[in-house]
Amino acid sequence: MDAKTIKEDVKTELNKGIERLGTLRDEVKLHLHLASLDAKQEWDEKLEPRINEMQSSAQHAGDASRVAVTDLVKRVEGFYAKLRGTSSAS
Repeated sequence: MDAKTIKEDVKTELNKGIERLGTLRDEVKLHLHLASLDAKQEWDEKLEPRINEMQSSAQHAGDASRVAVTDLVKRVEGFYAKLRGTSSAS
């Protein structure tokens, strides 16, 4: 595998992660109206700003960016799972 192929693979993975973050952001926003104040604050102060930051910096794709996006996807998926559990109990 040459350097160009590796770079293209990293960029492809990064783009998939960025797309997943966009989808998760839309899903979370649908459920936030039922969420607690703490959940809304966590979203507004910690997670949504990071999604916006990742989407902006994705143009400078590299391995570190891919790892950061993967980590953020996991955090947002965890938040969304927690949020869905809270809103369905209401």
